[in-house]
Amino acid sequence: MMPGVSIEDILRSAEDAVFLLRSGNGMGTGFVVSSDGHILTCRHVIHSETLEVVSSYGKIWQSPVLAQDPLYDLAMLKIDQLHAPCLTFADPMSIQTGQRVYALGHPLGLDFTVSQGIISNRNRLIQGASFIQTDVALNPGNSGGPILNEKGEVIGMANSMISIEHAQGLGFAIALRYIFAFASQLRIKLQRAREFTVAE
Repeated sequence: MMPGVSIEDILRSAEDAVFLLRSGNGMGTGFVVSSDGHILTCRHVIHSETLEVVSSYGKIWQSPVLAQDPLYDLAMLKIDQLHAPCLTFADPMSIQTGQRVYALGHPLGLDFTVSQGIISNRNRLIQGASFIQTDVALNPGNSGGPILNEKGEVIGMANSMISIEHAQGLGFAIALRYIFAFASQLRIKLQRAREFTVAE
């Protein structure tokens, strides 16, 4: 956390980069990843050709889907002249098990909700793909939202949770390596805490 800046201030600032997405009968979350108005979300949030994008102050845009990656459940939107802040991505090497993290999103339609927890496992392999396991409360509507560290940097994107009897605190975020590769393919310049390569 930056000296003299509270986590409350950091999260309040990050909220302006997080959007409610409505698609068909579903909803999810997206967040701004470039100064050009690119918004990242999960592919499974998308149920229509055009999405309704809602800001924290209630402004609404219509956005087509720019690109999708079905393998890693990623999708990118773009709104011209968005004039919203973009979130910074963390150094992948700084992500550690036990680290405190925060999820921003719209669980069950409760817009602009913050929940907190820790990283339970920084590299959980599921069917050959790497996820960040967390005990942060993730519910339908959180998908596509950023998971932030105490500096307000993105360490992953909320993707799924295990919801079966007796299971609690088993949430999963898409690892940065897949987000970096997706953005690189689209030639989107991300704001980042340091220089990194896609291999990370």
